[in-house]
Amino acid sequence: MAKRNHRSVFLLLAMFMVFLTNSHAQRNGTFTEPSSALLFGRFGSSLFVVTSANTVELKDVTVDGAPAFFRVPSLARTVDRVAWGVQKADHAEIGVYTVRDHSWKSFADVCFGGGGAAVFSPDATKIAFVSAMPSSSVDGVCSTKSIFQSVLQIYDLATGKTKMLSCCGWVMDARPSWSPDGTEIVLQHLSQVAIVEADTGKARIIADGRYPSWSPQGDWIAYFDRHLTKCFIVRPDGTGARIVRDAGGVFGDRAMILGPVWSPDGRKLLLNEENDKQQIKVVMVAIQSGKQTTKSSSGLAVLDWVPAN
Repeated sequence: MAKRNHRSVFLLLAMFMVFLTNSHAQRNGTFTEPSSALLFGRFGSSLFVVTSANTVELKDVTVDGAPAFFRVPSLARTVDRVAWGVQKADHAEIGVYTVRDHSWKSFADVCFGGGGAAVFSPDATKIAFVSAMPSSSVDGVCSTKSIFQSVLQIYDLATGKTKMLSCCGWVMDARPSWSPDGTEIVLQHLSQVAIVEADTGKARIIADGRYPSWSPQGDWIAYFDRHLTKCFIVRPDGTGARIVRDAGGVFGDRAMILGPVWSPDGRKLLLNEENDKQQIKVVMVAIQSGKQTTKSSSGLAVLDWVPAN
């Protein structure tokens, strides 16, 4: 009987700890997923790395004492680093935030407004990012048409060297997304979805759309339509495109933002949908069944989803 009572107390304690963790996450406008680490945030706010066991707030990168305005960041699969671009007073920096040390180290310094989203390669050894191409190599000043003169680059964390892949027309607020084997990158080119070879920079267009994201298994690429009301998936060869969610509804009062976020097993998507009051709803879509579940109604946007170590 004593063993049974001890077991009951242990189970109750475990359930209570899970309840506290989930309640804390919900208060921060976030949620948890089993065996996962989720990255949350929104422009002008802190970032949060959330697991079932812990929530870490990344708030030490500031501008004039306020949380930095960041481009769409990414979380390394090692869950120890976040890569993103930060806007400063007269320039932008692209770098890595180390979660354990709460420290920021930049590896690229570009003109104001010219720093784009950054994303780790699957093995977390490289970072792909987009930045504006200066109008002059002498003065380094950004062109007024920098959105059409942006360049895709890859930074090697081990060597500290940056390789310029291709120019121009890459959208800086749409995060690049690596293929699982690290040989290709999908990203937005104007209003089209393009795949770029990581070695040569050679690109091919596979669809019309915005904010593409490659599934961890490599079989699908998710993206939004030009009006940001529908989410599609398509094969990397450009075939089999189909809609997995239409958020437009009757009145079209919601827009999908920041890009689709894949689950680590490639079976689900998390979609951020913003209404005219700038409230964010996060919807989970099961790819096979089509089941759709609202994960949060008015919280932070989910920015990345990786396995928890």
